[in-house]
Amino acid sequence: MLKNSGVAIALLLLSGLSLRAQDSTALNQSTKTIKQYKPFDANLQLRSLYIWRGFKVSDAPISDVDLHYKSKDGSFQAGFWGGASLNGNYKEFDYYMSYTKKGFTLSVWDINNFSDFPNANLFNYKKGTTSHFIDVGLAYQFDFKLPLTLSWNTIVAGRDTYVKGNGKLGNAYSNYVQLDQLLWKDEENSSLHVFVGGGFAFGREKNFYGNRPNVVNTGLTYNKDLVLFNYHLPVSATAMFSPEHKTGTLQLVANIF
Repeated sequence: MLKNSGVAIALLLLSGLSLRAQDSTALNQSTKTIKQYKPFDANLQLRSLYIWRGFKVSDAPISDVDLHYKSKDGSFQAGFWGGASLNGNYKEFDYYMSYTKKGFTLSVWDINNFSDFPNANLFNYKKGTTSHFIDVGLAYQFDFKLPLTLSWNTIVAGRDTYVKGNGKLGNAYSNYVQLDQLLWKDEENSSLHVFVGGGFAFGREKNFYGNRPNVVNTGLTYNKDLVLFNYHLPVSATAMFSPEHKTGTLQLVANIF
């Protein structure tokens, strides 16, 4: 009887421990934060100035907003991007869409920088007077230990034009090709990239990015996650040099949300 009683007590104790373990597991699972899918979102950035493919688009600080839709698997995104400088000299309003699959990203941007078009018509796409240009890009990220991204963008329509021999305007179809190499990354999401990009147009010297085929954009970008009173603020600093434009500058970007 004593032996049987001891076995019974041991079984009860083990059963109680098992139930408590199950309860603890269930509690931990129930308290885990489940990230819900949000198809629509908006982001705000602040920049000390604005650089793009070797151009210093704005010397003054700017703010830009990205309002977009993203598919549940994250592969498709479409939205609106707009920026304006604090002094009012720079103004831009774009539409875009992109699709990413197996390292490839296909993107189409309707870029509308109307800073130099005071009477710009948003719906005007005529070559000689439009403030728009349509940029189509294909990029591939090589799955190396330190990823390398190769991208090719072509302006297929809009104000990237030249005068033909018959006096009419033709599309220049300017291209921009860039290599971006991740050089270093740590466990705190800090990273350092080096990039180099060139501009050219087939059969022509002058193109959208310069007076001849040349390297137009090269430099370094450092990214880090800045923590301020438990608030995470991703920031990046880019040192950019343009051999074609013979310029260089430093841009700081803060992702507010």
